[in-house]
Amino acid sequence: MKFIEKLNNTGKILLLVLYVIILASILLLAGSLKKDISVYDNYGTTPGDENIDISVRIKERRNPSTSDTEKETQYWDMQVYLHMKDQEAIYRNVTVYTAILKKDGSMKYEEKTASILTGIENPSNVTGSVSDRSIFSSYSTTSKTMVYNSSTEEYTKKDGEPDKVYVKVVYEIRNESGENNKKEFTYQCDIINEDEIDFNSFEKTTIEETTSNIDTKLESNVVDVKVRTELNEEISKNDTYRLNVKYNPLGEDDEKVVESASVVVYLGMNNTASDEEEYFSNYIDLAQYHGSLPYLYTIPQVATAYSGEFEINDLYVYTVLTNIDGTNETSKVTISVPELPKY
Repeated sequence: MKFIEKLNNTGKILLLVLYVIILASILLLAGSLKKDISVYDNYGTTPGDENIDISVRIKERRNPSTSDTEKETQYWDMQVYLHMKDQEAIYRNVTVYTAILKKDGSMKYEEKTASILTGIENPSNVTGSVSDRSIFSSYSTTSKTMVYNSSTEEYTKKDGEPDKVYVKVVYEIRNESGENNKKEFTYQCDIINEDEIDFNSFEKTTIEETTSNIDTKLESNVVDVKVRTELNEEISKNDTYRLNVKYNPLGEDDEKVVESASVVVYLGMNNTASDEEEYFSNYIDLAQYHGSLPYLYTIPQVATAYSGEFEINDLYVYTVLTNIDGTNETSKVTISVPELPKY
């Protein structure tokens, strides 16, 4: 107390400011450690509402180690697709809130907005081609890596692999009288991680000659999956993979027969020499889609490049369809990468 009494007014103010900053940091840390995710328990599992369908895409980028001390890194990016059911309606003030629960228990939050969405116009601040869908993008959402400490010569593991995604969409839609009705809905989905899949149970498949699609061996014609490659003979160069998914959940009478879908595409590789502990997965998550994918449109996947050091050998496609009547249809197929069509 005597120390504080000796301070002048300026010193006391600076000390008070420092105290407030320290207290706020402690409270913020405590809040992040005790984050209650029960707020998401009531999020729906139906991908959309009467006006909008929604789907989520997660894709992985994998970087090899760059030095003797730096390990490889897995990055996951996320996109949210909105499909507008009424092509003549005007959707305004759309905000997409996303929260990703990671394997280490922490959360990652994003918020994206757009002023107007219509069937013939996409807002400038939302990426995507002109169509009946808009794409809200978030890049380098989360990652998994090992951080080297030069003083202790030890590594700290950082496992930010996504485990679950929560999305809330708030928007306005103009009714016939010209008024804007405010709406909102929520959606949650589980990310399919490689440790949940028995890759040995996948069935060998082929490429369909007429379409160059992968034969997913699904009884329905709801999903088409096409993967094309451009492989480099030199190990120091990148191999590229271009994925396209086409989805149509409508039956012969144009009635919706599929409530939601999950399409997951993995690349199987040899473990890298730098990963002695096999901390990083031997399967790259090329892309996975969950929800109600945009109707009748091919979802573009920009060519994704992976270092030739990974020695990618096989491709795996895992598809789960949830029908309106509550039944499921599942497909698990695999094909050797050299058998994929080139582009």
